[in-house]
Amino acid sequence: MGADVRKVRTLLARAFHDDPLMEWVFPDAATRPDAVAAWLGLFVEHDQAVGEVEVLRGEGPGAPVQAVAVWRPSTGAPATGTLPTIGGLLTLLIGPERTVEVAHGLRAIHELAPTQPHTYLHFLAVDPELQGRGLGRRVMARGLRRSLDAGTGVHLETTNPRALTFYHRLGFQITGQRQVNAPGRPGPTMWAMWARPPRQHRDG
Repeated sequence: MGADVRKVRTLLARAFHDDPLMEWVFPDAATRPDAVAAWLGLFVEHDQAVGEVEVLRGEGPGAPVQAVAVWRPSTGAPATGTLPTIGGLLTLLIGPERTVEVAHGLRAIHELAPTQPHTYLHFLAVDPELQGRGLGRRVMARGLRRSLDAGTGVHLETTNPRALTFYHRLGFQITGQRQVNAPGRPGPTMWAMWARPPRQHRDG
């Protein structure tokens, strides 16, 4: 995955440009691609140290990454002792006052997170020009199957209402929702979703 970090960052910037949460965090559309690439790319670097980054590539040498799924175990410890930090980079991108507002709004992520051990689908992204061709399903298939076969539930959150039907078809159910808000800066609705392993269906 190391050689693809730059390509994954580029894909995330393209795929999340119109994402409601990214629009709220980075309201300037002109600078949003670089900001999203930098900020989400740093999350990917941290996640790949403790989890899995699955990619689908185009054909031929140097082909772009077409889709990516970023997985992290809930028990995975975040990276420490490396720079930049997630919060430090965000402060550089949007300033300290706005960073405080964003941190306030993103408490929704922690409020929606399950308490039991699980696998977290941190990001799922498909090149906007290739969406609707099944690439999202393909790139997340192995990670989803691996977790569910091991008896581990899978958690994700999304602020994109169009994604709800997609995830529902893959076996996810909505488990909660919160409004991403900061004082004076209302944000999007965030939904939490959960895929239960087969034995949880049998037992519960």
